[in-house]
Amino acid sequence: MQTTLLPSDKDYWKHIVTSNNQFGLNVLKTLAMASPSANVVISPTSIFLTACMLYNGAGGNTYSEFANTLLLPKPSEINPWNRQLLNYLVMSKPDHEVSIASALWFGQGVRCHEGFVNSAVESYSASLYGVDFASPEAVEQINFWAENATNGKITRIVEPGEFPPDSAFAITNAIYFFAQWQSKFIAELTKEEPFYLVGSGSKNVMMMNTADNFSYKEDENAQIIKLPYKQSPYFMQIVLPKVGRSFGHCIEYIKNPISTAINYAPTKVNLKLPRMEISFGCNLNSTFAQLGMNDLFTPACDLSLITPELRVAFIKHAAKLTVDERGTEVAAVTITGGTWGAAPGTPAPAVDMIVNRPFLMSIADSGTGQVLFSGAILQP
Repeated sequence: MQTTLLPSDKDYWKHIVTSNNQFGLNVLKTLAMASPSANVVISPTSIFLTACMLYNGAGGNTYSEFANTLLLPKPSEINPWNRQLLNYLVMSKPDHEVSIASALWFGQGVRCHEGFVNSAVESYSASLYGVDFASPEAVEQINFWAENATNGKITRIVEPGEFPPDSAFAITNAIYFFAQWQSKFIAELTKEEPFYLVGSGSKNVMMMNTADNFSYKEDENAQIIKLPYKQSPYFMQIVLPKVGRSFGHCIEYIKNPISTAINYAPTKVNLKLPRMEISFGCNLNSTFAQLGMNDLFTPACDLSLITPELRVAFIKHAAKLTVDERGTEVAAVTITGGTWGAAPGTPAPAVDMIVNRPFLMSIADSGTGQVLFSGAILQP
């Protein structure tokens, strides 16, 4: 059941949401630049929550790098607000569901600081598990956890042999989202049409069709639309760059999808949107380093508030997005492995929005602006 925002909380929540969305946008930009012709789908919220849990265990310069990269005050101040934010975001209703799960995995003989464990359990609802990382069963256990936490959408987040022999702990976070459209696409109108790729060429996709009043914005750079979900505070935002414009001209729109600066207007839109099923996975080590967390993967790493002489071996992220005529189903998992060693108004005239070329998307909460998922879609 979703909790209610208290007016006195909103300024602090706004700061947390702004930090989450900015960090997520930076991650998306970095990944999209590294793979300019491939799809990128992430959960900024999953990655952010994993980073916040690690932040609780950081000391020295590693702590400073977390603070500067995440744009957050000290963990003891943000933990209670992250707890409230989780309570607010999670919900389960017949037409939509949002679930968020976290877990700490400890190797044999590992003793963690009680304060770190308490903060993970109390503020992030983390479950605790003991595993033998040297055994193949550790991989099976973690993948089974990910599969359950994502309603079967993501079945593998880690592969056999991926944990180093000296692995000491792992952190996992998973988010699952399902919702039905408020204005469903008409299945009988879905037909094969070309989708134009980066550079040149095209591929045929199943293009869905609907026509309704939506919150809509158009400027010299892009067409932007909000697609609400049925009886839900969540919505999907589509940002379609104009011909001749790139993601760089309009990617800031997905940082805060409810910003008044976007100035949506109620508009009758004839919308064409590709049916999609996209899987994405990546190692985030180089991304975190590029964003300013350089110590994490080196002997200089200071996670002494988790346990002495610990460093991060890898941070992996996986996401799967399904969009069809009924609605959206999307899930994401983030895993960190650690080793020893350190708008109201009058409707405008009807417009056409044909999403037949690369576009940006986000799924966000209309109350806070929190972005749960975002992506750069180049080949649906």
